Amino acid sequence: MWLRKIEADRLRNLKAVSLDLDAGLTVLSGRNGQGKSSILESIYLLATGRSFRTRKQDELVAWSGGPMRVAGDYQWRGGRSSLAVIQDGPARALLADGLDLPFEEYIGRLGMVDLTAERMQVLRGGPEERRRFLDRGIVGLSPSFLRILGEYRQIRAQRNALLRAMAGGRTRSNQLEAWDQRLVQAAGRVHRGRREYAVLLAGKLGEPCRRLYPDGAELTLRYQPSPAASREMDPSEYESVLLAALEKNRERDIGLGFTASGPHRDDLTVEMDGTDLRKFGSAGQVRGAMVAMKLAKLARLQEDLEESPIFVMDDFDSDLDEERAAILAKYLHTGGFQAIVATSKEEFALRLPVPFRNVKVADGTVSVIA
Repeated sequence: MWLRKIEADRLRNLKAVSLDLDAGLTVLSGRNGQGKSSILESIYLLATGRSFRTRKQDELVAWSGGPMRVAGDYQWRGGRSSLAVIQDGPARALLADGLDLPFEEYIGRLGMVDLTAERMQVLRGGPEERRRFLDRGIVGLSPSFLRILGEYRQIRAQRNALLRAMAGGRTRSNQLEAWDQRLVQAAGRVHRGRREYAVLLAGKLGEPCRRLYPDGAELTLRYQPSPAASREMDPSEYESVLLAALEKNRERDIGLGFTASGPHRDDLTVEMDGTDLRKFGSAGQVRGAMVAMKLAKLARLQEDLEESPIFVMDDFDSDLDEERAAILAKYLHTGGFQAIVATSKEEFALRLPVPFRNVKVADGTVSVIA
Protein backbone atom coordinates (compact mmCIF):
# COMPACT_ATOMS: atom_id res chain seq x y z
CA MET A 1 0.00 0.00 0.00
CA TRP A 2 1.37 3.39 -1.02
CA LEU A 3 -0.04 6.85 -0.32
CA ARG A 4 1.08 8.59 -3.49
CA LYS A 5 -0.07 12.11 -2.68
CA ILE A 6 -1.47 14.09 0.24
CA GLU A 7 -3.19 17.48 0.02
CA ALA A 8 -4.30 19.60 2.96
CA ASP A 9 -5.92 23.01 2.94
CA ARG A 10 -6.99 25.07 5.98
CA LEU A 11 -5.98 22.32 8.37
CA ARG A 12 -4.58 24.18 11.39
CA ASN A 13 -1.58 26.18 10.07
CA LEU A 14 -1.13 24.35 6.75
CA LYS A 15 -1.33 26.53 3.65
CA ALA A 16 -2.70 24.54 0.69
CA VAL A 17 -0.04 21.84 1.06
CA SER A 18 0.37 19.36 -1.80
CA LEU A 19 3.02 16.70 -1.35
CA ASP A 20 3.95 13.74 -3.55
CA LEU A 21 5.23 10.83 -1.46
CA ASP A 22 7.70 8.06 -2.24
CA ALA A 23 6.83 4.44 -1.62
CA GLY A 24 9.66 4.22 0.92
CA LEU A 25 10.69 6.58 3.73
CA THR A 26 9.81 10.28 3.84
CA VAL A 27 11.30 12.47 6.58
CA LEU A 28 9.55 15.73 7.48
CA SER A 29 12.05 18.07 9.15
CA GLY A 30 11.73 21.56 10.57
CA ARG A 31 11.47 23.55 13.76
CA ASN A 32 8.63 22.95 16.18
CA GLY A 33 5.33 24.61 15.35
CA GLN A 34 5.91 24.72 11.58
CA GLY A 35 3.33 22.12 10.56
CA LYS A 36 5.08 18.72 10.64
CA SER A 37 2.57 17.18 13.04
CA SER A 38 -0.29 18.70 11.05
CA ILE A 39 0.88 16.89 7.91
CA LEU A 40 0.94 13.62 9.84
CA GLU A 41 -2.47 14.52 11.23
CA SER A 42 -3.78 14.99 7.70
CA ILE A 43 -2.62 11.46 6.79
CA TYR A 44 -4.26 10.08 9.92
CA LEU A 45 -7.47 11.95 9.06
CA LEU A 46 -7.41 10.48 5.58
CA ALA A 47 -7.05 6.95 6.94
CA THR A 48 -9.45 7.12 9.89
CA GLY A 49 -11.70 10.14 9.42
CA ARG A 50 -10.54 11.35 12.82
CA SER A 51 -7.68 13.28 14.40
CA PHE A 52 -5.11 11.84 16.80
CA ARG A 53 -4.85 15.24 18.53
CA THR A 54 -8.45 16.18 19.29
CA ARG A 55 -11.97 14.79 19.29
CA LYS A 56 -13.42 18.21 18.44
CA GLN A 57 -13.54 18.38 14.67
CA ASP A 58 -13.93 22.17 14.60
CA GLU A 59 -10.47 22.51 16.20
CA LEU A 60 -8.93 21.18 12.98
CA VAL A 61 -10.02 24.15 10.89
CA ALA A 62 -7.61 27.06 10.44
CA TRP A 63 -8.28 30.25 12.38
CA SER A 64 -9.05 32.02 9.12
CA GLY A 65 -12.00 29.69 8.60
CA GLY A 66 -12.98 26.72 6.48
CA PRO A 67 -13.85 24.60 4.77
CA MET A 68 -10.99 22.34 5.78
CA ARG A 69 -10.08 19.74 3.16
CA VAL A 70 -7.68 16.79 3.19
CA ALA A 71 -7.37 14.56 0.14
CA GLY A 72 -5.07 11.86 -1.14
CA ASP A 73 -4.48 9.20 -3.76
CA TYR A 74 -3.21 5.77 -2.81
CA GLN A 75 -2.13 2.61 -4.58
CA TRP A 76 -3.24 -0.76 -3.27
CA ARG A 77 -3.52 -4.31 -4.58
CA GLY A 78 -6.96 -3.47 -6.04
CA GLY A 79 -5.63 -0.53 -8.07
CA ARG A 80 -5.59 3.20 -7.42
CA SER A 81 -8.14 5.00 -5.24
CA SER A 82 -8.79 8.36 -3.64
CA LEU A 83 -9.96 9.56 -0.24
CA ALA A 84 -11.01 12.96 1.08
CA VAL A 85 -12.21 14.50 4.34
CA ILE A 86 -14.02 17.84 4.24
CA GLN A 87 -15.05 19.81 7.34
CA ASP A 88 -17.28 22.83 6.78
CA GLY A 89 -18.64 24.15 10.06
CA PRO A 90 -20.48 21.31 11.80
CA ALA A 91 -20.83 19.40 8.52
CA ARG A 92 -18.32 16.70 7.62
CA ALA A 93 -18.01 14.58 4.49
CA LEU A 94 -15.96 11.39 4.13
CA LEU A 95 -15.36 10.62 0.46
CA ALA A 96 -13.97 7.44 -1.09
CA ASP A 97 -13.53 7.59 -4.87
CA GLY A 98 -15.96 10.52 -4.85
CA LEU A 99 -18.70 8.76 -2.88
CA ASP A 100 -19.84 10.22 0.46
CA LEU A 101 -19.76 7.30 2.91
CA PRO A 102 -20.82 6.76 6.52
CA PHE A 103 -17.94 6.49 8.98
CA GLU A 104 -18.02 2.70 9.39
CA GLU A 105 -17.81 2.18 5.61
CA TYR A 106 -15.06 4.76 5.18
CA ILE A 107 -12.48 3.56 7.67
CA GLY A 108 -10.19 0.62 6.93
CA ARG A 109 -9.57 1.50 3.29
CA LEU A 110 -6.13 2.96 3.90
CA GLY A 111 -4.18 0.67 6.22
CA MET A 112 -2.10 2.74 8.61
CA VAL A 113 -0.27 2.48 11.95
CA ASP A 114 0.70 5.63 13.81
CA LEU A 115 3.04 6.51 16.66
CA THR A 116 2.57 10.05 17.90
CA ALA A 117 3.19 11.89 21.16
CA GLU A 118 -0.44 11.29 22.09
CA ARG A 119 0.00 7.54 21.73
CA MET A 120 2.71 7.50 24.39
CA GLN A 121 -0.16 7.77 26.90
CA VAL A 122 -0.91 4.12 26.16
CA LEU A 123 1.83 3.20 28.64
CA ARG A 124 1.82 6.32 30.77
CA GLY A 125 -1.89 7.00 31.08
CA GLY A 126 -4.80 5.17 32.69
CA PRO A 127 -6.43 1.89 31.61
CA GLU A 128 -8.76 3.71 29.20
CA GLU A 129 -5.71 4.53 27.01
CA ARG A 130 -4.78 0.85 26.74
CA ARG A 131 -8.37 -0.12 26.00
CA ARG A 132 -8.37 2.41 23.17
CA PHE A 133 -5.08 0.95 21.91
CA LEU A 134 -6.69 -2.48 21.66
CA ASP A 135 -9.90 -1.14 20.15
CA ARG A 136 -8.12 0.94 17.49
CA GLY A 137 -6.17 -2.12 16.44
CA ILE A 138 -9.30 -4.25 16.18
CA VAL A 139 -11.20 -1.59 14.23
CA GLY A 140 -8.28 -1.35 11.79
CA LEU A 141 -8.83 -5.03 11.01
CA SER A 142 -12.60 -5.11 11.42
CA PRO A 143 -14.49 -1.76 11.31
CA SER A 144 -17.68 -3.53 12.44
CA PHE A 145 -16.15 -3.72 15.94
CA LEU A 146 -17.21 -0.08 16.30
CA ARG A 147 -20.82 -1.23 16.28
CA ILE A 148 -20.07 -3.91 18.88
CA LEU A 149 -18.47 -1.31 21.16
CA GLY A 150 -21.40 1.05 20.63
CA GLU A 151 -23.94 -1.62 21.55
CA TYR A 152 -22.08 -2.46 24.75
CA ARG A 153 -21.81 1.21 25.78
CA GLN A 154 -25.50 1.82 25.12
CA ILE A 155 -26.63 -1.18 27.15
CA ARG A 156 -24.28 -0.30 30.00
CA ALA A 157 -25.60 3.28 30.03
CA GLN A 158 -29.17 1.97 30.27
CA ARG A 159 -28.25 -0.44 33.06
CA ASN A 160 -26.53 2.40 34.93
CA ALA A 161 -29.64 4.56 34.59
CA LEU A 162 -31.70 1.72 36.05
CA LEU A 163 -29.24 1.32 38.94
CA ARG A 164 -29.60 5.00 39.81
CA ALA A 165 -33.38 4.75 39.61
CA MET A 166 -33.30 1.75 41.95
CA ALA A 167 -31.08 3.60 44.39
CA GLY A 168 -33.69 6.36 44.49
CA GLY A 169 -36.53 3.88 44.96
CA ARG A 170 -38.16 4.83 41.66
CA THR A 171 -38.37 1.33 40.15
CA ARG A 172 -38.40 -2.38 41.04
CA SER A 173 -35.31 -4.58 40.94
CA ASN A 174 -36.75 -7.35 38.76
CA GLN A 175 -35.97 -5.28 35.65
CA LEU A 176 -32.27 -5.59 36.34
CA GLU A 177 -32.05 -9.29 35.48
CA ALA A 178 -33.08 -8.64 31.88
CA TRP A 179 -30.47 -5.88 31.50
CA ASP A 180 -27.81 -8.14 33.03
CA GLN A 181 -28.48 -10.75 30.35
CA ARG A 182 -28.23 -8.18 27.56
CA LEU A 183 -25.09 -6.69 29.07
CA VAL A 184 -23.18 -9.97 29.34
CA GLN A 185 -24.02 -10.89 25.74
CA ALA A 186 -22.70 -7.57 24.45
CA ALA A 187 -19.72 -7.74 26.81
CA GLY A 188 -18.87 -11.21 25.53
CA ARG A 189 -18.46 -9.88 21.99
CA VAL A 190 -16.16 -7.09 23.17
CA HIS A 191 -14.17 -9.53 25.31
CA ARG A 192 -13.64 -11.99 22.47
CA GLY A 193 -12.45 -9.26 20.14
CA ARG A 194 -9.97 -7.82 22.62
CA ARG A 195 -8.63 -11.14 23.84
CA GLU A 196 -8.09 -12.47 20.32
CA TYR A 197 -6.37 -9.28 19.17
CA ALA A 198 -4.11 -9.11 22.25
CA VAL A 199 -3.00 -12.71 21.70
CA LEU A 200 -2.33 -12.15 18.01
CA LEU A 201 -0.42 -8.93 18.69
CA ALA A 202 1.71 -10.56 21.39
CA GLY A 203 2.56 -13.28 18.89
CA LYS A 204 3.97 -10.69 16.48
CA LEU A 205 6.30 -9.07 19.04
CA GLY A 206 9.17 -11.53 18.57
CA GLU A 207 10.82 -10.09 15.45
CA PRO A 208 10.54 -6.39 16.43
CA CYS A 209 11.99 -7.18 19.87
CA ARG A 210 14.88 -9.15 18.39
CA ARG A 211 15.68 -6.18 16.14
CA LEU A 212 15.24 -3.40 18.68
CA TYR A 213 16.71 -5.27 21.64
CA PRO A 214 19.73 -7.28 20.46
CA ASP A 215 20.70 -7.64 24.13
CA GLY A 216 17.80 -10.09 24.49
CA ALA A 217 15.27 -7.95 26.42
CA GLU A 218 11.81 -9.49 26.34
CA LEU A 219 8.56 -7.55 25.97
CA THR A 220 5.29 -9.19 27.01
CA LEU A 221 1.64 -8.14 26.73
CA ARG A 222 -1.02 -9.47 29.06
CA TYR A 223 -4.69 -8.76 28.53
CA GLN A 224 -6.38 -8.12 31.89
CA PRO A 225 -10.15 -8.52 31.47
CA SER A 226 -12.77 -7.54 34.03
CA PRO A 227 -13.92 -9.29 36.13
CA ALA A 228 -10.52 -10.56 37.31
CA ALA A 229 -11.91 -14.07 37.83
CA SER A 230 -12.13 -14.49 34.03
CA ARG A 231 -8.42 -13.91 33.38
CA GLU A 232 -7.29 -17.53 33.64
CA MET A 233 -10.49 -19.08 32.27
CA ASP A 234 -11.43 -20.20 28.79
CA PRO A 235 -12.98 -17.32 26.77
CA SER A 236 -16.16 -19.37 26.37
CA GLU A 237 -16.76 -19.04 30.12
CA TYR A 238 -16.51 -15.24 30.18
CA GLU A 239 -20.22 -14.46 29.97
CA SER A 240 -21.13 -16.77 32.84
CA VAL A 241 -18.29 -15.35 34.96
CA LEU A 242 -19.43 -11.77 34.31
CA LEU A 243 -23.08 -12.63 35.02
CA ALA A 244 -22.09 -14.19 38.34
CA ALA A 245 -20.10 -11.05 39.23
CA LEU A 246 -23.03 -8.78 38.37
CA GLU A 247 -25.39 -10.84 40.52
CA LYS A 248 -22.95 -11.03 43.43
CA ASN A 249 -22.23 -7.30 43.37
CA ARG A 250 -25.74 -6.08 42.59
CA GLU A 251 -26.19 -4.16 45.85
CA ARG A 252 -22.78 -2.57 45.43
CA ASP A 253 -23.62 -1.45 41.89
CA ILE A 254 -26.93 0.02 43.10
CA GLY A 255 -25.09 1.94 45.82
CA LEU A 256 -22.46 3.20 43.34
CA GLY A 257 -25.02 3.99 40.65
CA PHE A 258 -22.93 2.34 37.92
CA THR A 259 -21.72 -1.05 36.68
CA ALA A 260 -18.37 -1.86 38.28
CA SER A 261 -17.47 -4.98 36.27
CA GLY A 262 -17.14 -5.55 32.54
CA PRO A 263 -15.02 -4.66 29.50
CA HIS A 264 -15.10 -0.95 30.42
CA ARG A 265 -12.73 -1.92 33.26
CA ASP A 266 -10.31 -3.99 31.13
CA ASP A 267 -6.58 -3.25 31.09
CA LEU A 268 -3.42 -4.33 29.29
CA THR A 269 -0.16 -4.97 31.15
CA VAL A 270 3.07 -4.31 29.23
CA GLU A 271 6.24 -5.66 30.83
CA MET A 272 9.91 -5.68 29.89
CA ASP A 273 11.80 -8.55 31.47
CA GLY A 274 9.04 -8.80 34.06
CA THR A 275 8.97 -5.07 34.92
CA ASP A 276 5.70 -3.17 34.48
CA LEU A 277 6.66 -0.30 32.17
CA ARG A 278 3.71 1.86 33.22
CA LYS A 279 5.02 1.99 36.76
CA PHE A 280 8.78 1.67 36.40
CA GLY A 281 9.78 2.18 32.75
CA SER A 282 12.18 4.95 31.74
CA ALA A 283 11.28 7.33 28.91
CA GLY A 284 13.57 5.39 26.56
CA GLN A 285 12.11 2.03 27.57
CA VAL A 286 8.56 3.26 27.10
CA ARG A 287 9.38 4.74 23.70
CA GLY A 288 11.14 1.55 22.59
CA ALA A 289 8.26 -0.60 23.82
CA MET A 290 5.72 1.51 21.95
CA VAL A 291 7.81 1.22 18.77
CA ALA A 292 7.94 -2.57 19.19
CA MET A 293 4.18 -2.75 19.77
CA LYS A 294 3.49 -0.61 16.71
CA LEU A 295 5.80 -2.77 14.56
CA ALA A 296 3.91 -5.83 15.80
CA LYS A 297 0.70 -4.06 14.81
CA LEU A 298 2.19 -3.35 11.37
CA ALA A 299 3.01 -7.04 10.93
CA ARG A 300 -0.47 -8.09 12.06
CA LEU A 301 -2.17 -5.63 9.72
CA GLN A 302 0.12 -6.60 6.86
CA GLU A 303 -0.89 -10.23 7.31
CA ASP A 304 -4.58 -9.37 7.29
CA LEU A 305 -4.47 -6.91 4.39
CA GLU A 306 -2.06 -9.07 2.37
CA GLU A 307 -0.06 -5.91 1.66
CA SER A 308 2.04 -3.47 3.65
CA PRO A 309 0.23 -0.73 5.61
CA ILE A 310 1.62 2.78 6.05
CA PHE A 311 3.61 3.81 9.12
CA VAL A 312 3.35 7.37 10.49
CA MET A 313 5.57 8.57 13.36
CA ASP A 314 5.96 11.95 15.03
CA ASP A 315 9.02 13.07 17.03
CA PHE A 316 11.16 10.39 15.39
CA ASP A 317 14.23 11.45 17.38
CA SER A 318 12.48 11.72 20.77
CA ASP A 319 13.69 9.24 23.44
CA LEU A 320 15.03 6.97 20.69
CA ASP A 321 18.82 6.73 20.42
CA GLU A 322 20.49 6.72 17.02
CA GLU A 323 21.16 2.98 17.12
CA ARG A 324 17.49 2.10 17.59
CA ALA A 325 16.41 4.79 15.11
CA ALA A 326 18.69 3.17 12.54
CA ILE A 327 17.30 -0.28 13.39
CA LEU A 328 13.75 1.02 12.98
CA ALA A 329 14.58 2.64 9.62
CA LYS A 330 16.15 -0.61 8.38
CA TYR A 331 13.15 -2.63 9.58
CA LEU A 332 10.73 -0.41 7.67
CA HIS A 333 12.97 -0.37 4.59
CA THR A 334 13.53 -4.13 4.36
CA GLY A 335 9.88 -4.84 5.17
CA GLY A 336 8.72 -2.72 2.25
CA PHE A 337 6.68 -0.33 4.39
CA GLN A 338 5.95 3.22 3.32
CA ALA A 339 6.81 5.44 6.28
CA ILE A 340 6.33 9.17 6.91
CA VAL A 341 8.16 10.39 10.00
CA ALA A 342 8.79 13.84 11.49
CA THR A 343 11.78 15.25 13.33
CA SER A 344 12.98 18.65 14.48
CA LYS A 345 16.60 17.52 13.99
CA GLU A 346 17.42 17.26 10.29
CA GLU A 347 21.00 16.21 11.07
CA PHE A 348 19.59 13.22 12.98
CA ALA A 349 17.76 12.06 9.87
CA LEU A 350 20.75 12.58 7.59
CA ARG A 351 22.62 9.83 9.45
CA LEU A 352 19.95 7.20 8.79
CA PRO A 353 21.39 4.17 6.94
CA VAL A 354 18.58 3.94 4.35
CA PRO A 355 17.51 6.17 1.43
CA PHE A 356 14.72 8.64 2.15
CA ARG A 357 12.95 11.68 0.77
CA ASN A 358 13.85 14.79 2.73
CA VAL A 359 11.00 17.31 3.03
CA LYS A 360 11.44 20.66 4.78
CA VAL A 361 8.41 22.07 6.59
CA ALA A 362 8.35 25.78 7.43
CA ASP A 363 5.48 28.15 8.21
CA GLY A 364 2.80 25.71 7.05
CA THR A 365 4.42 24.98 3.68
CA VAL A 366 6.58 22.16 2.35
CA SER A 367 9.60 21.96 0.07
CA VAL A 368 11.35 18.81 -1.13
CA ILE A 369 15.09 18.92 -0.46
CA ALA A 370 16.04 15.51 -1.85
